[in-house]
Amino acid sequence: MNAASAAYVTARVNGEPCAWHFTGVTAIEHSLSLNLSSTAAQGADLINGARNQPDRVTLTVIETDTEHSPGWAARMLAAMAGLKRKRMLCGVVTSMGSYTDMLLTEITATQDEENQCGWSGSLTFTQYVASDGENAVKTNDNSSTRENTGFTGNLIQLTAETMNRLLESRL
Repeated sequence: MNAASAAYVTARVNGEPCAWHFTGVTAIEHSLSLNLSSTAAQGADLINGARNQPDRVTLTVIETDTEHSPGWAARMLAAMAGLKRKRMLCGVVTSMGSYTDMLLTEITATQDEENQCGWSGSLTFTQYVASDGENAVKTNDNSSTRENTGFTGNLIQLTAETMNRLLESRL
């Protein structure tokens, strides 16, 4: 497939940028969740007990030698297994957006009678979140009160146009 496919994976291998395009992507599941603490204070403007969970993207793919050279599907499975085994940071590009700092955390692959020259399965990517405080949120974990973050400007209303502009600058 080409770059216009429904999803593909990028990574740097030996310092060189690489991209893996799949024979077919039949489903893409995006999981963007928030973990709520049972100790959250009621009536507070800011909920300190709410924490972003790492983003997860699951690609359901089909790989087959029919569309490519013999051994293609096996090489793709080996490449994905190598990304997982080496815990390499990846990018995942989907039609809904791009994700960075993703780790391939789970691979399922099935070879059956329908796809004898390949496999079908799922690849689950989970966002790597640094634990050294570099991505820390400025809130007090033991209180429902806000901490001063130094922001004194007026808040802007998020319109669809503003949201699109913010998303474009993030990607």
